[in-house]
Amino acid sequence: MSSNVEGFKYEKRVIEALAAAGVAGQIREGAGASSSSADADFVVNGERHLVEVKKDSFAQMGGTSVKYVNGEFVPVHSSTMDSDTVELVVRELQTKKEHVDRLISFLEKDSLPVSCEKDAWDTAKTAGLLRPINTKVRKDTSFLVEHYKSKGVDYIQIGNAGLFYLDKNPAKLPVPRLQGEVDIELRAGRSGSRKNSQGVSYVGGSLRAQGRLKFRGTSPFTLDSEDSIRKMMEAINGKK
Repeated sequence: MSSNVEGFKYEKRVIEALAAAGVAGQIREGAGASSSSADADFVVNGERHLVEVKKDSFAQMGGTSVKYVNGEFVPVHSSTMDSDTVELVVRELQTKKEHVDRLISFLEKDSLPVSCEKDAWDTAKTAGLLRPINTKVRKDTSFLVEHYKSKGVDYIQIGNAGLFYLDKNPAKLPVPRLQGEVDIELRAGRSGSRKNSQGVSYVGGSLRAQGRLKFRGTSPFTLDSEDSIRKMMEAINGKK
């Protein structure tokens, strides 16, 4: 089963648990691949709150290929990385623009992905042109917080870890703030070589990104369980 399908199923599980507990908001289907919508929502004291949903405690953020055309980074449609994270990747790649320009200039090309002679790619690697692109970038969770704040999302639900707030806790829930980092691995890599009719080996070069949220701790409450949601609401209302 693909990561996307599993993610959609988990979003549905969260939405159904919220509905069963009687606190669901307006969202009846997960946002899936949409970068402009929240995955779930709930209502506390008449106020609606938006939630980002990640399917497991590894918080895999998937992978994507990125095109570089006319000086712009454009993610491909076949990405297994959720759209929110793709936006973060593109933002980070902007800081690598000078190095990408240097690489494609050396290869005598004007965009990526690229088809070039294997020797040319290997020479670029030996010359150190790939190294500044092939990096692992670690950001603290403010990297995520600022992004989701722009969407009005204050909470994140992570499978096997529970519910956290991102920046502020407007519903005053008894849950912890998300603590940790986001690792994004950027790489200019090549495909296997193939020979043309003249016997010259060619490779395909492209930009790849992999992301993962590394967080600390667990929450005492989770939105994927009706019972846990009810207990959280009792705690908010001061009931035993």
